[in-house]
Amino acid sequence: MSNSNITKLALANSLKGLMAKKAFNKICVSDIVDNCGLTRQAFYYHFKDKYDLMNWIYYTETARFMSSYNKVEHWLDGMLDLCNYMRQNKTFYINALNTTGQNSFQEYLHDYIRDISISVIESIKSTEFEEEKWGFIVEFISTAFVGLIVRWADNGMKDDPAEYVMKMRSLFDGSILYELESQSEGIATENPTKLG
Repeated sequence: MSNSNITKLALANSLKGLMAKKAFNKICVSDIVDNCGLTRQAFYYHFKDKYDLMNWIYYTETARFMSSYNKVEHWLDGMLDLCNYMRQNKTFYINALNTTGQNSFQEYLHDYIRDISISVIESIKSTEFEEEKWGFIVEFISTAFVGLIVRWADNGMKDDPAEYVMKMRSLFDGSILYELESQSEGIATENPTKLG
């Protein structure tokens, strides 16, 4: 492992250790470097700020789940593995999910789920994704899934991730696929209260 990666890992572990005790917004760069015996200069050589470090942690820890399961037929397996990993690192990820805003873990998850949802739609419809046609569905899926993961985390990640992901799968396989099929068959879905 290169010296650069050793330093990055030391800073990442320092931040994760601090986040086990206090909220991310209460942690500053000097706390991170003091906690691992490095200098501010070393920190800024590798990262722009603490948000950049946080993003590096997300990417290095979760990229393997995202990339290993980026195929349409396996994306929920990736979600299950990701949830299990988050559960093993519960304190950090509960804290991370409660840190909102630009470049947050919630935003990172949203973008991942959005990309996978687009792939699912393209696979089902055998055509290129059209934002005007399916943008709302993709945004709904992404926002709902992130919301469910945040809720699961806020409840202490007590629910079994396998059951949780199966609930997500049944929602997707039922309502979302129905909506996609309805669009292709020309079924009117503009007024959901009108039953016939």
